[in-house]
Amino acid sequence: ALILALPLTACGPSDEDKKMAKKECQNFVKEQIRTYETKVFDVYSKKGSVVVEVGYQDRDTRGDSYAIRLCVLDPEKGTISLPSPLNDSEWKK
Repeated sequence: ALILALPLTACGPSDEDKKMAKKECQNFVKEQIRTYETKVFDVYSKKGSVVVEVGYQDRDTRGDSYAIRLCVLDPEKGTISLPSPLNDSEWKK
């Protein structure tokens, strides 16, 4: 049974992990970028971390458009970060 369980957990974050990561990352983006409007576009797993694509609106965005930031949550280390847009390619899908 253990052998069967491992591939299932390796498929990506659980629904509970995704839900928690969405909430934490939206709050973190709001704090760091000082914006009120955020929207999650995608959640996936990469390098053992949960990556959340968070859209946000600021004074430069218009209408329904969003700027995107990647938020990386490392459950083992208990850290959350926003990689620089200039070098976030290692976290993109």
